[in-house]
Amino acid sequence: MRAHTSTSLALLSVALFAVIVLKTSSGEAAKLEPLSLESSPPELALLMGELQRLTHKMALSADAGNAELANFYMHESLEQMKKIQTEVPEYEGQPVALLMDRMGLPTYATMQEAVNTKDKQQMLTALDTVIQSCNACHAATLHPFIRITRGTEVNPFNQSFQP
Repeated sequence: MRAHTSTSLALLSVALFAVIVLKTSSGEAAKLEPLSLESSPPELALLMGELQRLTHKMALSADAGNAELANFYMHESLEQMKKIQTEVPEYEGQPVALLMDRMGLPTYATMQEAVNTKDKQQMLTALDTVIQSCNACHAATLHPFIRITRGTEVNPFNQSFQP
């Protein structure tokens, strides 16, 4: 009896939904159209949050001495930076793309050199340079309260960063 009642309620809900969604007030079939997203620009905080996550994983990889994984996350971080430069070249009057190009990207060349050596200490030193450039850029764009750190004290990810 209970299963029959649940099934009946489910079918009734589906039928009611179909009537509401597929019929207009005049009784004609409704036209289904995709939602327009053109009015909302990409949110910089979300894009930067993804860059922060990738940089944190790069840091955990370097801290574990895993050059191969650090290289992977460095590549992904660079891809995210390009995405930010393309999608949000300016934010609240600040030249985000230009600053990333001048302040951020050059530090990744040093990180690449360190990763190529596979030396943990060199990777951590280069990583600190990347992080310093992030914080300098935040200060330059009037967001000095956003301070990035290595964050290697705790691993919040369900992932091992060991080689």
